[in-house]
Amino acid sequence: MASVGFVAGDVVAGSPDEEPDPEPRIVMPDESMYSASPQDGGGTVTVHPRAVEAGRPCTLTFTYTCGPKGVEVGGGVLCYVSRFWHWSPPQDQAAQMPAYTTVACSNPGIELSVEIDSSSQTVLARIGGRGLEAGDRITIVYGDTSGGTNPGGLATADRYAERETSFFFRVDGDGDEWFGPIAEQPAFDVRAGEAVRFAAFGPSRVAVGRPFEVRVSALDAANNLAEGFAGELALVYDAATLEVKPPVAIGPSDRGSVGIRLVGRKPGLVRVGIQDPEGKITGAMSNIILLHEPAEERFGLYWGDLQSHGNLSDGTGTPEELYRYARDVAGLDVAAVTEHDHWGYLPLDGSEANWRRVLDATDRFHRDGDFVALYAYEWTNWTYGHQHVLFRRREEARVWSWRDPDSDTPVELWRRLKGADCIAIPHHPGGGPIPTCWKYYDAKLVPVVEMVSVHGVSERMGQPGCIYSPEASGMAQAALGRGYRLGMIGSGDTHDGHPGIGSPGTPAPGLVGIYARELTRDGVFEALRARRVYATNGCRAILRFHSGAVAMGGVLHVEDASAPRRFDIAVVGDGPVAGVTVVKNNADVATLKGDGLIFSERWTDSAPAKSGDYYYVRVAQTDGGWAWSSPIWVEVR
Repeated sequence: MASVGFVAGDVVAGSPDEEPDPEPRIVMPDESMYSASPQDGGGTVTVHPRAVEAGRPCTLTFTYTCGPKGVEVGGGVLCYVSRFWHWSPPQDQAAQMPAYTTVACSNPGIELSVEIDSSSQTVLARIGGRGLEAGDRITIVYGDTSGGTNPGGLATADRYAERETSFFFRVDGDGDEWFGPIAEQPAFDVRAGEAVRFAAFGPSRVAVGRPFEVRVSALDAANNLAEGFAGELALVYDAATLEVKPPVAIGPSDRGSVGIRLVGRKPGLVRVGIQDPEGKITGAMSNIILLHEPAEERFGLYWGDLQSHGNLSDGTGTPEELYRYARDVAGLDVAAVTEHDHWGYLPLDGSEANWRRVLDATDRFHRDGDFVALYAYEWTNWTYGHQHVLFRRREEARVWSWRDPDSDTPVELWRRLKGADCIAIPHHPGGGPIPTCWKYYDAKLVPVVEMVSVHGVSERMGQPGCIYSPEASGMAQAALGRGYRLGMIGSGDTHDGHPGIGSPGTPAPGLVGIYARELTRDGVFEALRARRVYATNGCRAILRFHSGAVAMGGVLHVEDASAPRRFDIAVVGDGPVAGVTVVKNNADVATLKGDGLIFSERWTDSAPAKSGDYYYVRVAQTDGGWAWSSPIWVEVR
């Protein structure tokens, strides 16, 4: 076992002489060299139309109206065509090519110098001749077809639907090259396309006789929620095992998603199929649902996605839309909206209003026993790695930014978080876009690590689905090898507005299975701190791993080091189980072959036990699904 270095309080750090700090991967510009004037950020912008369809050709007209302080010669109006995520890059070179963009001024005395950069997706109208005065207008037409019969000039809208999409505007009022954001950005909607398929998700485990819901949603080709869909549903299920409570339909007021109520009649494994009676929409099959006797229930199994990004940083969707999608479409039990501290057009660390909106949405959607929403943000440090920070109480939730000199290292961040009821989770630790620096570790604040997300798997080098730009020093096994006791979770890190599901053609988002005593914030935090959790790459396999009364995430106390240790592994896959690998101290020590959806086996280790040994299991499904248990550690008394 590798040395864990020196310990300062609860923080573990490597020797500075042996382990230098990494170099920054991204250096943000120093904004202190600029000084905003009262003229910067002045004026207003309107947009027409107020809605476009996702993934379809469109024209958007933005009209900037100069405010009372004017814009001096040399100043300008800067428009960022959203880079999140599939808008056509603007261009002014060919009217017949996509996203042809024109810029004009209402005052003929103004000499506009227009600079369009397709790579950065910016449109800059610089002022010449004389300055703009109050009421002067600059019009930017994105996807302009007015110059003749040039339908090829239309732009293509982002394929991900959301409300309150904005192209971000800044104004340099005094010509010093500092562009301040206007007070109210122009907002419009990107609406989903027609429904093409259903999605269906239910709980993984539920007691016989207890009512439950399978969430059924109508989705378009990009997995956007088709809120305009309404219609009858046809269910396929085992009537001897399940009882269905009417109605079985998505009504006009359901906004594309409904919960179908069911009750289990007897123990067993079931799925619920959803079909369109008219045959126009592709049907869906729910995840596997294990119906069990009530006496078997000690911990509930809850599914969560503890990281998603919306349009308050660099993703799609309002906080409200993200929570609704997580709850109603993906059928999750736990979710967190984790906008970046400093990333995107108007970061959280510069907008108290945006942070309040995240907190307010979290309060609005949280309901004990039904859906747990967690106060959260992402600490987006480009030197030491990213972490998402989860708070249990609103009054303690605060954005400690990596730009702040008092919270720009892990130790400083954790010092700021001391006293708050919170958890920090290393994100995409194994590599792209930046690995975690495991030189630093806080055992109380960091109980779990993200094994998998849309970026890929961060277990070890060479793992199928391995994260891009992998670095061995950042992998989860590197942290375990240092002696750190970390549970395993999966996270989405979705930016498409689809937490828990993702989008066709993109990597599947990770999920965390949480064994909690109750579906409350207290219950979720207790489970995370107890490491009674496991990671999947999006599949909803039911996984149990324990040694006697010691569950995954726990410590097995051994009196006799020579006595064999027995581990019980049980899996119900949502696809056939190809096999289960037992990992001991980062080495694959046994591969057990699967046969069908159900896997159950006891594995014994007869080698002499040592304090610090740890075991976890890796589950592989034939359909590409993966799951990883949290480890069990050994202490010899």
